[in-house]
Amino acid sequence: MLAAFAALLVLPSFAEAADYSGRARVIDGDTISIRNQRIRIAAIDACERDQTGLKDGEIWRCGVAARSYLGKMIDGQHVRCDIIDQDQYRRFVGQCFLGETDIGLAMVRVGLAEAMLRYLPATHSISEVEYGQAENRARDKGFGMWSAKIESPHEYRRLKSSKTP
Repeated sequence: MLAAFAALLVLPSFAEAADYSGRARVIDGDTISIRNQRIRIAAIDACERDQTGLKDGEIWRCGVAARSYLGKMIDGQHVRCDIIDQDQYRRFVGQCFLGETDIGLAMVRVGLAEAMLRYLPATHSISEVEYGQAENRARDKGFGMWSAKIESPHEYRRLKSSKTP
């Protein structure tokens, strides 16, 4: 019983983490760190850091592009995340904001992340319609990943993990 109580003290609960904020450090195109806590930006999926594709006949490092764009937008800035879930890697998953700007939606709008709505918990405040429309506009205008020949980030991860012994 004592061990169970100690575990509760060490692991932050969603009630305590419902609003997590502080100076952001960018990990990759859809993950940030605030006060040494990794937070996966909800409702998006960006290219992996080592992922590439073809753009205008050249190799395009879409993962580097996504990380770079997110870094220019928020690195070192005060970011607030409304935590809505925890993923299988024990990272918080949250809708994150720079002021009033929804960071995930901004990444989708410029085509550097796909809208990834199927894993959202039942109780969330993210506008699935707005994210879907933003992705459709980015795709129609050929922004970012939609201007290149690349695998979807989730397909890339799946194929990469199937090749790993």
